Amino acid sequence: MSVGDNHQSVTRRQVLHTGAVGGAIAVTGCVGSGDDSISYISRGGATHDAEREVMAEWSDESGIDVTHQEVADDTEMLELIAENPDEFDFTNPNQAAFAQHGLLYDEELFTEIDYGEIPNYDNIKDDWQDAPFLQGHDYGTFYYNNSQGIAYNTEHADPTSWEDIKDPDHEDVLTLHDNAIARFANTCAQLDLDPAQAVNDDALFEDVFDEMEALHENVFTYWAAGDEWMRLLREEQAYLVEGWGGRTETLMQDDHPVGYVIPEEGCLTYATGFAVVEASDMKDEVYDLLNFLYERENAVSLSLGHRYPVQLEDPPDEITGRYDYVDDPDEVVWFDWDEILPIQDELEERFNEVKSL
Repeated sequence: MSVGDNHQSVTRRQVLHTGAVGGAIAVTGCVGSGDDSISYISRGGATHDAEREVMAEWSDESGIDVTHQEVADDTEMLELIAENPDEFDFTNPNQAAFAQHGLLYDEELFTEIDYGEIPNYDNIKDDWQDAPFLQGHDYGTFYYNNSQGIAYNTEHADPTSWEDIKDPDHEDVLTLHDNAIARFANTCAQLDLDPAQAVNDDALFEDVFDEMEALHENVFTYWAAGDEWMRLLREEQAYLVEGWGGRTETLMQDDHPVGYVIPEEGCLTYATGFAVVEASDMKDEVYDLLNFLYERENAVSLSLGHRYPVQLEDPPDEITGRYDYVDDPDEVVWFDWDEILPIQDELEERFNEVKSL
């Protein structure tokens, strides 16, 4: 079925202006997607596991299966959709991927969302519906936010600041993300710099990499996948980790002595939104699933499962108790990925130099 045959589509801007309800989740289909199934492509791990469980409830009600494909990161996700657009229905890009969608794919992979088809999207706070990474386009709906701060072993560390991880006592027990953009963004936060300003000012750019070298002094390894840093912290090879709040909660629930802090200087903010693939012929079904996911009870189930806050109006304790929860988008640091992505190759080259020291 196609969307919009018998009604006028509604944009997010219209929804926010009129108070109407709207929201959409990125939906991508996999090989074999047909009238009795829709295909979802996303990053793996605990987040995808939680989504599988809640989406299965919708399948039981609707009779439509959701097939799942897991990828390593958002770049691979976009590449697969671009190469095989007819095989995907929806997905959940992060804010950097939405920037890539515009810069690398001319905003052609995803369809403009008909927010009127997702009345339960009204359960998301208005300020988060218009979060910075969604402004200027209507290709996604807000899903959840998380942060990349400091996870730590509570028996050996108690950091509150990025400066704390430079303490000589933490030599060879620190692991940071093996990602040039993430490291650049977090180091900018540490130095109270706007990354967009730093990439356009030679002196500030060098200041950032000088600080990255200072942080490197205590690093015994850089991690690439979330499971890797969790293992290092769990096995007490690392006492301090540049990690995510939700995964830290998973370790804490398993009775490991861990804590998490958003450093006082701020840190990289990740947020995701659902997006619907332009080539999908199952848009009506995707909208119905998204509407199901935005029901309060189901949104809470998702948050409990992956431990990241879905920003509901009047959120329950199960959501406000998340390590990554903040009430307002202005309380976290947002980055202009449109400015950072064009110099990704240079960032990676310089980051490799830091790691080789």
